[in-house]
Amino acid sequence: MTRKLAVLFVMTMGLLAISNLVVAHHGTAGVYDYTVRITTKATVTQYIWANPHVQIYFKLKNDKGEEQTWGVETVSPGNALGNGWTKNSFKFGDQLLVSFVPAKGDRTFGTCTQFVFVADGKRLGGSGRCGTGAEAVDMNTLPVKPGYKAVEVKMPPDDRKRPESEQEQ
Repeated sequence: MTRKLAVLFVMTMGLLAISNLVVAHHGTAGVYDYTVRITTKATVTQYIWANPHVQIYFKLKNDKGEEQTWGVETVSPGNALGNGWTKNSFKFGDQLLVSFVPAKGDRTFGTCTQFVFVADGKRLGGSGRCGTGAEAVDMNTLPVKPGYKAVEVKMPPDDRKRPESEQEQ
């Protein structure tokens, strides 16, 4: 009987530990600053097609002309495929117009991203609506983060056209 209780206790503790990780993964309220945005030109430096979220890293310049490397977290690879992305959608050196909500503080990471490729005007990413429910914001109406006002670019109008869903080839 004691052994069964010990096994049950260990299994319960393991399940609780795993469930805490799952909840912590999706808690972003304290991470991102949903009161400002950055909208500027950028150059892709790295594209990571992996679970749990596709990540894109790029270089941009702030108002002082200093080059910075930023990263953004997007959707899962499965959802990205459904949105017309593939593991080859972004390449090192691609020139972009990018708009995103930055992390709080001095962390150079963001979310809720819109991308427009300079070369052909192709648009990937969301519409600018960030979050869900009553806390959702329209990123397009947010003020620009201080330190990035002089480098702000105007994003082309969003016609809501996105690439068709693609399967990996």
